[in-house]
Amino acid sequence: MSVRLLAFALALVPATLPAMPLGPSADGPFPVGVTTVTLVDATRQRSLVTEVWYPARTAGRDGTPRRGRYPLVLVAHGFCGFRTNYEYVTIPLAARGFVVAAPDFPEFTQAVCNAGTPSSDTSAPAADLSFLRVVLHDRHGQAATLARAIRGRRTGLLGHSLGGKAELQAALADPDLRTVVALAPVPAAGMGGALAALDPPPAVLVVVGTADILLQLDETFFAALVPPAFLVTITGGTHSGLTDMDSGLTPEALAREEGLARRYAVAMLERYLARDRRFARFLTPADAAAEGADVVLTAAD
Repeated sequence: MSVRLLAFALALVPATLPAMPLGPSADGPFPVGVTTVTLVDATRQRSLVTEVWYPARTAGRDGTPRRGRYPLVLVAHGFCGFRTNYEYVTIPLAARGFVVAAPDFPEFTQAVCNAGTPSSDTSAPAADLSFLRVVLHDRHGQAATLARAIRGRRTGLLGHSLGGKAELQAALADPDLRTVVALAPVPAAGMGGALAALDPPPAVLVVVGTADILLQLDETFFAALVPPAFLVTITGGTHSGLTDMDSGLTPEALAREEGLARRYAVAMLERYLARDRRFARFLTPADAAAEGADVVLTAAD
């Protein structure tokens, strides 16, 4: 083969993808881009300012998305929270090959709380999540560039506190939302049984802290779930420790709580959204025991 033909043949060979680390606590191989978009649901006359993190060619704001298609994860912030409140997990997910989108919910953002006009109604935020799933998959719509980087209809959810309630409501209503990570959620009565009755039931991971003074998880919620469902309990974990800030925790304690929440959120989304069976071994009581005495993982019967 001539040198010219050899060079042409090599040019046709796709570039080798970065090796993906197996451990869910490890950093991913992709640079992370981030952009802010305003997505409009005209049928509800509702605008959602949304932060999106994604695998990029180079890291930074408004960078070009990396070639390829990646699973979509939607993030629901808690009461008086905001869309960038969970970067300890949104950025690592994007670095591992997910597109992650987090809207500000107009009812209960931090700015609305500061203005003294919040609402705890989660019906509109739940509908927002389904709307975002649709618009972020529409390659000819208002988020076409991002949609071209997204793989398949199946979408993951990650929500905290009141946002956890919104994501659970969305999962009940939308059959394409079947992988759920709930951080200190506020489930409505009977929601566990309603999720268990779906066909197929969603895969659910619940993360709670023993030092959460704002709320304690209703034990009947997790007890009603059917496999695959997991409960991670962090000793000394607080409610706000599952966000990017908690002034009541030392930096070391906050990093520990965030690190554990990130580990099991990543394992859950890799296993049940990206469908990588290798991550099943991290969703076990044995894995939690090896991580330390301050974390316990319980699997639904």
